Amino acid sequence: MKKLVFTLLCLLPILTSQGATIPVDDNADADFDNIPDAINASSPGDTIVVRAGTYNRKISFNSMAVTLTSENPDDPNIVRATIIAVDADYSVSFDFGEGNDSVLTGFTITGRGIHCYGTSPTITKNIITDCSNYGIYGENNAKPIISDNTISSNLLQGIYFCHGPITNNIITENQGGIAYSNGAIIDNVISDNSETDSGQGGGLSFCRGLIAGNVIANNYAVYKGGACYECSGDIVGNIIVGNSSNIAGGALCNCRGRIVNNIITGNISDSGGGLFGCTEVYNNTIAGNKADVSGGALSQCPGYVNSNIIVLNRAASVGGIDGASISSYNAFWSNEGANFGRGATPGAGDIVSEPLFAADGYWDPNGTAEESDDFWVDGDFHLKSQAGRWSPADQAWIADAVTSPCVDLGDPGLDWTEELWPHGRRINIGAYGGTPEASMSLSDIGNVADLNPDVNDANDWVDDTDLALLNDKWLSEQTPLAEDLDRNGIVDSNDLAILMANWNPKPTAPTPNPMTWAQAPGDASRTAIFMSATVAVSTDGSTVEYYFDATAVGGHDSGWQSSPEYIDTGLTANTTYSYRVKARNSSNLMETAFSDERSATTLPADSTPPSPDPASWATEPFASGPSSISMTATTSSDESGVEYYFECTSNPAFSSGWQDSPVYEAVSLPKGLYSFVVRARDKSPNRNVTADSTEVTLDLSPPTPDPMQWQLPPDEVYHGGGSFDYWAEMTAAEAADPSGTVQYFFQCTTQSGFNSGWQDSRYFQVQLGRSGQGHRFRVKARDIYGNETAFSEELAAR
Repeated sequence: MKKLVFTLLCLLPILTSQGATIPVDDNADADFDNIPDAINASSPGDTIVVRAGTYNRKISFNSMAVTLTSENPDDPNIVRATIIAVDADYSVSFDFGEGNDSVLTGFTITGRGIHCYGTSPTITKNIITDCSNYGIYGENNAKPIISDNTISSNLLQGIYFCHGPITNNIITENQGGIAYSNGAIIDNVISDNSETDSGQGGGLSFCRGLIAGNVIANNYAVYKGGACYECSGDIVGNIIVGNSSNIAGGALCNCRGRIVNNIITGNISDSGGGLFGCTEVYNNTIAGNKADVSGGALSQCPGYVNSNIIVLNRAASVGGIDGASISSYNAFWSNEGANFGRGATPGAGDIVSEPLFAADGYWDPNGTAEESDDFWVDGDFHLKSQAGRWSPADQAWIADAVTSPCVDLGDPGLDWTEELWPHGRRINIGAYGGTPEASMSLSDIGNVADLNPDVNDANDWVDDTDLALLNDKWLSEQTPLAEDLDRNGIVDSNDLAILMANWNPKPTAPTPNPMTWAQAPGDASRTAIFMSATVAVSTDGSTVEYYFDATAVGGHDSGWQSSPEYIDTGLTANTTYSYRVKARNSSNLMETAFSDERSATTLPADSTPPSPDPASWATEPFASGPSSISMTATTSSDESGVEYYFECTSNPAFSSGWQDSPVYEAVSLPKGLYSFVVRARDKSPNRNVTADSTEVTLDLSPPTPDPMQWQLPPDEVYHGGGSFDYWAEMTAAEAADPSGTVQYFFQCTTQSGFNSGWQDSRYFQVQLGRSGQGHRFRVKARDIYGNETAFSEELAAR
């Protein structure tokens, strides 16, 4: 409790200083009339609320952990009316170490878009449109969180080189949707983007993370991969429809991750209307794709093509699979120009049969005889089933008059356990196979109440585990859901009745039963008690797990563990504790009864502090940076464990608090003198504390003079080379520092390109060009530790 109070007291100055709200209005009816000044005046945790208007100055967060927001990011009208538009530079820049707590939300961003350099800000609920660059551009492993934005009509890709999560965005009508972005790309609408520059990947290109749950529609690449090109992450559960390219892969081209549970329909290219050059294609529905040359569904996919429905695809040559592949357990139907060609052959489990979708997709002729203006109308690709088909429109299970031949006919080696009973312990073919939306089977194999089925166990045990799973979902209306055993849309007493009617646990627990002690509990130290159970024998061929139950206040249960031995730690000295033990089979979880209860008393309390006493330094405090001091205590020893406290005697706010590590670094230190001591204490209830170490003092002060001074102020000098050969020349006063080394920084406040950078010389000259521009300069100095003076007076070069 003392430690908690101390921590809260230390945090209080920080907590109470956070959270100011700073209004900005371009009509000056606020604290600020522009955003940059508001950011510069903010503190971490502040919220800057920008009223509707158009703001034309570049926004740089400058490392500030603040939220920059319109008045209501959830109101589209306010978002459209709160505009950041900068044409000469990026409209918004995150380039100074910003993290997730630097937030941009609720704006319309135009101009040159958003730039992230090695940063990870949060960009959410914005409209990013009509930018003359990328919508969001990342560099140097930038990982912004990009969510709930509309990113549209930008000159280049909507998102480029951003490696954080990209979720719930609408990304449309850009020169390519997302490129070179390696984070997870989930639940976005990526549509109507056209890649006519590189010509590869209209929707996504060169993305290495998971691509899941997206709608990727009507994108175009002039060469390859209308939807996705060279995306090496897994592509799972997407709707990929109506995309096109001119050469290869109307939907996907050269995507080498696992392509699973996708609807890939109505895509067009010369070769591989659906997929080209993809190597792991499992449980997709690939329908209605067109290739002007060959491979309406797939072309040149040399890897595994398994458990897919491949139907209604068209090509001049080979509407199905074009080129050698490892085809197995796929369903083919009505593919124009043959199901296989140019080295592709049927494999194990492949069938030719109408899949019996809930509703077929089709090409609408658009009222003309011209094929070029036809458009694809998607269907409902759930499989018909007399046992039950999931209907997204009805959010319910529907019984059909017929059952698809694709039910229970996928690869027997694929995981079927996410499918709902009844099924034949075998995955369905197609996009919904292996998911809770898989159509149900007429098979009577299995037990509807087995909520945790195992592909390696056909015994269908229904026991306490299944009851607990049902209890976790009690009254849930999430659909579809395994625990909804009667499939009526809610987990209730009817489902409990079904589970109990199907109760089928294994009959025996491990032996001995009740459990017994091999070694009764006994003291191990002042704070620990050791015990061991008799080694039990499993009755189901699995391993045995043990549970040690502490029955007295202050003791700790072990939880289920594989070892028959247990040591209860963190106890109070000279105190009696009681325990009992039981065992269970790890497979069917059948438990023994508890053993008899036994007691033990810990050793008397500890009154000796850790060693050495007093504490000492392994490494005395030293300046580890311009505003940080690092130090290491000599490692102390005590049987109960040790904590360390590094006290800043000159400024207690920079003390460490009690910590386990003997290493401490004080950071964000203002300039000045700092003194530290270290002490240690044990973790016994008495918290015995050593005496303090010797005190060590460090100087983090800048050079003198501070602020910096001019020896020769800025002067405009003509070098005789024409009307653009005017130079600014200046000399700083000589600075002094005990470290012996000083550097100087000359800053041009009117043109950053005329800055000097840090240099050893007090003299600086820079070519200005023409005369009379009035550029202004100031100078500062720093020592070898980075301690900086304040800037000198700012003067114009005359």
